[in-house]
Amino acid sequence: MGEARRAGANCWLLGRKALCYSTAEMTASAASGPVTTWGGRAGRIALAAASFAMAGVALEVVLRLLGAGPVPVNPDQRSLWAHHPKLGWTSRAGYEGTFDNGFFSIHVAINSRGLRGDEVSLQKPVGVRRVLVVGDSFGWGFGVEQEDTFGARLERALPDTEVINGAVSGYSTDQVLLWLRLEGRQYAPDVVVYALSGNDDIMNHMQVAYWTYYKPSYGLDRHAGLLLQGVPVPKAGLSERLRHSLRSRSAVAKALEIALLGHEASFVYLADSYPDPSDPHRLTVALVNALRSEAHRAGASLVVVANSQFWFSPSGSYERLVAELRRASHDVVDVESLPGWEPTAMQIPGDGHWNARGHAFVAQLLAERLGAGDDSALGEDRRDKTQTR
Repeated sequence: MGEARRAGANCWLLGRKALCYSTAEMTASAASGPVTTWGGRAGRIALAAASFAMAGVALEVVLRLLGAGPVPVNPDQRSLWAHHPKLGWTSRAGYEGTFDNGFFSIHVAINSRGLRGDEVSLQKPVGVRRVLVVGDSFGWGFGVEQEDTFGARLERALPDTEVINGAVSGYSTDQVLLWLRLEGRQYAPDVVVYALSGNDDIMNHMQVAYWTYYKPSYGLDRHAGLLLQGVPVPKAGLSERLRHSLRSRSAVAKALEIALLGHEASFVYLADSYPDPSDPHRLTVALVNALRSEAHRAGASLVVVANSQFWFSPSGSYERLVAELRRASHDVVDVESLPGWEPTAMQIPGDGHWNARGHAFVAQLLAERLGAGDDSALGEDRRDKTQTR
């Protein structure tokens, strides 16, 4: 095809054809060959489509310049998660690679049982105390190398102690409870350490998390007993995946969804499980109670390591949740309330998870708690300071 060039006031030559237009209509006449007509309904549709596309591109640019980008997607969801019919998802067994989300870059290795770290035997070695870490990304070690996680540091700090990392990024308390029942008890732990984060409380009321990931959940009967719901856990449908593909690539698509729904469709709540403002943490406390009972059945004690990061519950507060867990006689290490905690020095900038120094701080707290042989002892001076904050 030849190069387009001017051929008069209202004409352009394209090869052997001349494209001419007037203000009344667009016509095409041939210098040598047939005449092609551009006009009527098809022309108007094409012009409207081109105008719409240009407006969309302009709006996309403006939104991104204003900081309203598309939905961010963590690489762990795409590469590290595998669907599980009872748990929603697990870490992908056998995965090894680099995890880079823009704030950090770490090496990740998942063993054949879906746990982060080296291979682990179900049979506990003779004479060894086994600590099992469960929970979400804070227990898993989001943003730090495996050797820098508080679990790995705790294992190095305590003699005759083995620490297994059973945490899975993104889990809420309901999934942690199910995982402990399905697999965690098989490791015969002596201590279970539950890493509880600020978003666990509200996520216990959800049936879809992170836009396209269905999860199991629990409701409460009239006697406050737990009722399992949403199992087997379905996979997201094609339309859901396509919608998420659009919103994760286009700021305009994300803005349109918010305009139509009034919010981001990142999470879907259970209609009969939304937090009661008069008792907003009832479900979470019941789940942690069940978690303790499950640990006791395995012959283990339970320690809750709590932090307030990503708290977004519409009612209640992190402080109230911690107080209610303590009233239920739970052993809670409230990390951010303890002397020595330095958020700017112990969190990943722009991300909020603990960095290597933050994990070292948590490992020290647990070593003090477990090292003396009394799994629930913290030291009266530090416990008193924690409870009065």
